[in-house]
Amino acid sequence: MERGRTRLPLYIFDEKFGESAPGLLEDYNVPQIFQEDFFDVLDRDSRPPLRWLIIGPERSGASWHVDPALTSAWNTLLCGSKRWALYPPGRVPLGVTVHVNDEDGDVNIDTLSSSQWWLDYYPLLADEDKPIECTQLPGEKIFVPSGWWHCVLNLEATVAVTQNFVNSRNFECVCLDMAPGYQHKGVRRVGLLALDGGCLENMEKNMSCDKDNFNYSDLTRKEKRVKFPSSQDSENHEGIANGASKRYNLWKHGFSYDISFLAMFLDREKDHYTSPWSLGNCIGPREMREWLAKLWVRKPGMRELIWKGACLEMNADKWLECLVKICSFHNLPFPNDDEKLPVGTGSNPVYVMDEYVVKIFVEEGLESSIHGLGTELEFYNTLCEVNSPLKNHIPIVLASGILHLENGTYKIDSWVLRKTAIG
Repeated sequence: MERGRTRLPLYIFDEKFGESAPGLLEDYNVPQIFQEDFFDVLDRDSRPPLRWLIIGPERSGASWHVDPALTSAWNTLLCGSKRWALYPPGRVPLGVTVHVNDEDGDVNIDTLSSSQWWLDYYPLLADEDKPIECTQLPGEKIFVPSGWWHCVLNLEATVAVTQNFVNSRNFECVCLDMAPGYQHKGVRRVGLLALDGGCLENMEKNMSCDKDNFNYSDLTRKEKRVKFPSSQDSENHEGIANGASKRYNLWKHGFSYDISFLAMFLDREKDHYTSPWSLGNCIGPREMREWLAKLWVRKPGMRELIWKGACLEMNADKWLECLVKICSFHNLPFPNDDEKLPVGTGSNPVYVMDEYVVKIFVEEGLESSIHGLGTELEFYNTLCEVNSPLKNHIPIVLASGILHLENGTYKIDSWVLRKTAIG
């Protein structure tokens, strides 16, 4: 590599190679160890991109990044050689700049090209700060676990195939990553750099730490994650060092970097049905609901895990509690295990229980919910006015009126009141 060659070579990722050249798929096989993929329950049009043919010349490569939605990936090299570098989740590589939005906690990163990083930053690393490294040769496979930072440099012209997947090991992380809000996404990617001082102080006071679960301490390098300070930045260096020291002390005391820890940073005021969908998510909200519903039906042996993921992403436990209260008020049968997860892809939780259907209107807040409910109630009014036999098929819960919470007690506004309000 020569420093004078600054133009970046083209690095091609083709996600449609199987459609444009179907014959290539005849020789494409997923390794046995990676064949479990929860996204397989979705149709091809609903699931996110999954596999790529990757072609690049010498000096091309992928800069430091974490794979989308915290999926895992495998990479098989067909020809050439690649240099890989990897860091565990939250351990931000030297040279990567982290930007945290003060308003919502969203995290964005800036990073150099892989060749520039190897030239400019790798030589500066102490031995204990160096990444996990290897050179991949033809026929060899690399596994990238969920949430791991990785950087790839092609040492010569290369052709490879790669595929991302969700399995029982990373399912909860993927669900958590697509939950509303941003801070939990940031912590999973950049560790405690995603937190402000107030959050750190609360964690120091309230978090029970397990020293045996301590894995690594990289946050002493917060001041190194950006370009090295110039002379005019010197007055800020002390503040940066103090922040880094506080993060290091917290990390040094140790914590279990698992789903329970990450779930602490979910925004409990946000909800799947009422909050804006993150544009960075790899699938849309309807596809997410379809995915969880299909997993619930097709993988009954994994329902405990699927329920945990549904509670993280769409507050399934909260809506089930609401459903139980509605059933109790109307003397309806309580949902069994098959019925505890919302069905369909609609924008409101819908439950199908034996002979009953319960729809909870919550989409986009109270005003929108009342409008949606009003539309359905007006339809019922029309059926009654023309004496249509279809009115006999309207669920009893809907036909009885509007259930609402008043002073801690559930009450029903009857149809007489409803018609007066419409008039």
